[in-house]
Amino acid sequence: MAGRRVFVLDTTALLSAQFEPGPAELVTVQEAVDEVMYGGLAPQRVSTALSTQAVKLKKPSPQAIKHVEEAARKTGDLPKLSKTDLALLALAYEERVGGAEVVVVTDDYSLQNTALRLGLGIWGVGRETVREIREWVYRCLVCGKVYTRPVNRCRDCGGEVERIVKRP
Repeated sequence: MAGRRVFVLDTTALLSAQFEPGPAELVTVQEAVDEVMYGGLAPQRVSTALSTQAVKLKKPSPQAIKHVEEAARKTGDLPKLSKTDLALLALAYEERVGGAEVVVVTDDYSLQNTALRLGLGIWGVGRETVREIREWVYRCLVCGKVYTRPVNRCRDCGGEVERIVKRP
C-alpha cells in the first residue's frame, strides 16, 4: 500500500471540503459526522459524501486512542482535545502505522500540535497551521509556580493560573 495518501477530516473540514475524486482517500470518524448532523450545519452534503463513498467512515482502535492521549498529555494539549479530536488523531495515527501518507485537515491548533507530535502531516482549512510542536505548562500569575497539568488556582498561593508555552 505504499504511496497511499489519506486525508483525515475534522468537522470544519467536513463543512468546508469539496468532496471530489482525487489522489487521496478522504476519511473521518462517526463523532465528526455526528457534530455536523446534530448541529444541523450541512447534513445533506455530508450524508451524500458518505453514501457515495467520497468520504469513508472509519473507527480507530482503543489502543490507538490511548497512544494519542499519551502524546497529547506530553504536549499539554489533552485538556483542549475533545473525544472527536482524539478519535480523529487515533484514526490518522493508525493510517500512518498502516503505511499511508497521512494529512489531518483541521483548523484546531491543539489537534494540529498533537498531530505533529505523532509525526502526521497537517493542513489548515481556513487559517494557518502551527509551524512547530509546542509543549504547554500552567503558571501561577502570582507566585510563578509551574504545573504540568491544568489547575484552576495555584495550590500554593491561590493565584490565577495561565497556560503558557514550556520553555527549554
